[in-house]
Amino acid sequence: MEDDRRPWGPGEPSPSPFPPPGRHGGDEDGPGPEPGAYGPDAPAGPPAWAGPGDRAFGGAQPPGGQPPQAPAAPGSGGPQPAQWQPAAPSSPYSIPSPSPDSAAQPPRPQGPDPLAPAGGSGHPEPQPAAAPTGPAPGTGYSPGAGDGPPHVPAGAEGVPGPGDRPRRSRKGLVIGLISGLVVLALVGGGVSWYILTLPQPEDTADAYAKAWNSQDYAAMGELAAGGGAAAALKRLDENLGIDTVSVTTGQVEEGDDSATVPFDAAFGLSNAGEWSYSGELPLVQADGEWKVDFSPAALHPDLGPGQTLVRTNEWGERGHVLAADGTRLDDGSASGSVQMIVGEIGTVAEEDLADLGPAYEVGDPVGVSGVQKTYQDRLAGKAATAIRVAKSGTPPQDVPEDAPTLATLGGSDGKDVTLSLDPRIQAAVSQAIVDQSKPTAMVALRPSTGEVLAAANVPGGFNRALDGQYPAGSIFKIISYHALLNSGMGMDAQLNCPKKATVGGRPYKNAGDAAYGAQTVTEAFATSCNTALVQEVADRLDGASLLKSAERFGFNTGFAGGVPVFKPSLPQPDSVSLLTASSIGQGQVLTSPLHMATLPAAVADGSWRAPLLVTEPAPADRPEPRPIDHAQHLRDMTRAVVTQGTAKDVGFTGEVHGKSGTAEYGTAEEGEELPAHGWFVGYEGDIAFAVVVEDGQSGSGAAAPLAKAFLDAL
Repeated sequence: MEDDRRPWGPGEPSPSPFPPPGRHGGDEDGPGPEPGAYGPDAPAGPPAWAGPGDRAFGGAQPPGGQPPQAPAAPGSGGPQPAQWQPAAPSSPYSIPSPSPDSAAQPPRPQGPDPLAPAGGSGHPEPQPAAAPTGPAPGTGYSPGAGDGPPHVPAGAEGVPGPGDRPRRSRKGLVIGLISGLVVLALVGGGVSWYILTLPQPEDTADAYAKAWNSQDYAAMGELAAGGGAAAALKRLDENLGIDTVSVTTGQVEEGDDSATVPFDAAFGLSNAGEWSYSGELPLVQADGEWKVDFSPAALHPDLGPGQTLVRTNEWGERGHVLAADGTRLDDGSASGSVQMIVGEIGTVAEEDLADLGPAYEVGDPVGVSGVQKTYQDRLAGKAATAIRVAKSGTPPQDVPEDAPTLATLGGSDGKDVTLSLDPRIQAAVSQAIVDQSKPTAMVALRPSTGEVLAAANVPGGFNRALDGQYPAGSIFKIISYHALLNSGMGMDAQLNCPKKATVGGRPYKNAGDAAYGAQTVTEAFATSCNTALVQEVADRLDGASLLKSAERFGFNTGFAGGVPVFKPSLPQPDSVSLLTASSIGQGQVLTSPLHMATLPAAVADGSWRAPLLVTEPAPADRPEPRPIDHAQHLRDMTRAVVTQGTAKDVGFTGEVHGKSGTAEYGTAEEGEELPAHGWFVGYEGDIAFAVVVEDGQSGSGAAAPLAKAFLDAL
């Protein structure tokens, strides 16, 4: 009879028919593995129960059908199941515990294997089967004693005899099954990981909605299958005049290779309010990714192939431009100067549509200048807007009358715009300059509020009162003396007014080659002595200090008064020559009649206020009032101009304060004087004014008489 036992290789532990106590898979209370069994000291080779003789199924089955348990970590108190480790001798799947019969078998003796060859390394030759013998005299077998179990004769109970067929070991089968389950588990885990990392349709839907909310149509096109999505979305934006977008998506419904996701869209439309609707995005798989299956229906469910949405508009009643007393200024009855401020209404041309947007169609009324243009949205109101289905490329005016209408958004009439212009004062200003042969402009305003009361121009065609650009001339001396007083110069200071003076390499002289000698501050201001002023400026000021006072009076400041006007400018002088030239209103000084009227107004009120032309709606960005130091000294000085200075012979009556000025410009021929504009500014009570006569040569001779005519007419 063949012995199915096989010799073991070098270094291999002898096989044991029974697992040691505490190593059964379901034995939670059993002791942990013996030291060295599975830890760092374990012998090389397979576990004690894995014999090399069971080759049919890849290895021996542990006794009782139990799979081996993963070795326990030191101090863990027992064996732990192995987790996804290919080399582990256990499986994640559960195997039943051994039967009671196998559990009741006695433990295998723990001695050397009597069948193992003696000696060291190498593979011994197979030996013939030993003849049956009984136990040696004087020895007996007891479990756990001696070097191993006694030899049992053939034919004894439980031992196959010569005619018995040897039983196949089931250990290899179980190990094979366990290995298969491990492989399946590994493969299943890999499949799960692959599925979980595949692109999901909701990811594409979310990214598409996010790009739509940002109006990033190029990004939407990249998320769509096929071409044309970006162009169609941009065309829809332009057709409807979409200012804002809010798109939210719902729950994805997924099929085999397609999906759909509902969405809610809300569009803020220019001049029309908000329009909202619901739709559905179809999604398909393309090249392993989910894409939006774009078509016009993906924009709106009522769109078919080749269709888009357009809007048509119907305007209500336009608002009016009113004077301060409520009278209409846009009915054609106002003067030409007022009409330039009010502006004109025209009709929309094809080339205007790009700027105006889809709220407008060719032929719609629209402001083209002045207040009518600046306040177009307020005056026009909101058009009643219809969202309609049309063939792509159809202009709004060509949409058929029977085209489907998806929504109608109610419009509103325009609102009025009220100006600060006072018709009575406007008439006085216009009458004062109407007969001028030279270009002339006059502005009147209220010092306590900065409201523009009147503005007139002769001749018409250019609104020089608000938009004209001129050197300030000696009117700027209001600012220069303010800077000198701020520098510490007292009103009792003695100034010297020679006929000529050269400062910073630039020659200066006085009007009419006058020389006044020693003067007080008030006298030098009243006579408008250039030579006295430039010497004091060179001694006491620098570019920064002069600029600081200039900006206190509104230079380099945007007025935000309701309509665009010229912004007065003065770069900081960077030399003594520019400093002194600027102090008499020459050099790089540029201003307008509107701005010059704010200087005497600031002296009268004690605060500089930006001029205000539109009172309803009130401008949001108007500068805050700026307090003026030494305002009372400046009041006394401007009064002296009228009573004892350059304007004493004009014949003003009442409590008039003023300042005359001559502003040179251009280039003089050799031996000739430079041409000059004539200025006069001033105030009486709560009305301030400024007058400029182009090429007037003298402020007191050309401009001051016009100011007197204006005040006399009030």
